[in-house]
Amino acid sequence: MLDRLRLITAWIASLLYWIFGGTGFLLLCLLLPVVFNEDDAKMVGQSFLRTAFRGFLKLLSWFEIVECEYVGFERLKDQQGGMIVAPNHPALWDAVFVLAEVDHMACVLKASLMCNPILFGGATAAGFIPNEPTHKMLRQCIDMLKGGGRLLFFPEGTRTRAENGELNPFQGGLALVAKNAGVPVWPVYVKTNSRYLNKGWPLWRLPTEKVSLSMTVGEPLHFPANGDPQTFLNELRQCYLTALKSPAA
Repeated sequence: MLDRLRLITAWIASLLYWIFGGTGFLLLCLLLPVVFNEDDAKMVGQSFLRTAFRGFLKLLSWFEIVECEYVGFERLKDQQGGMIVAPNHPALWDAVFVLAEVDHMACVLKASLMCNPILFGGATAAGFIPNEPTHKMLRQCIDMLKGGGRLLFFPEGTRTRAENGELNPFQGGLALVAKNAGVPVWPVYVKTNSRYLNKGWPLWRLPTEKVSLSMTVGEPLHFPANGDPQTFLNELRQCYLTALKSPAA
């Protein structure tokens, strides 16, 4: 009974955290363009969002909802110039864990999420890029990366579907961005002991056990000169399949 009460309290606390946080970011995304130029405003917004995500994860840790082991993330922090960080996507909160650990990074997200009042302010302030229309998304990603930006891009396009096994098919947009921006793709292998927040898991349904995550940075891949996008995606996807089957990943 007490355990159930702890989970319910954590759920309510998380909801209140993001209601107030979302309101604050709505104000922030209006204020930042007035005070800073466009690039500086995004950098400040990304730092604020990272702080908010770190606070949220501390809240979840305090309630003993989740624990996450980060492996190799110092390599991302030390990386200079543009880069694509590409995790597999088993659960809804994957982006939160990555963005809480790596500063000054934008994210490609579903365009429909920009209509969510809780998410809109933070996503706008941090310069997140909606995935539709596709041609605009590709151009924004390439321009940002050529300017030395960091981009969180989920190669599966959406959370992993159970019928697809370990991974969904990879989307072609990642290969096109990597090819035209000329930046490395850093795979991040995400493993979890729980189906919590997987595809089809409703937000109101609480986990039945403490969720453990591991996030491991793999070796970067560059799109080869005169390479083929599908061949690149196949090679990249095989890296994930191999790593996710390994106990060490």
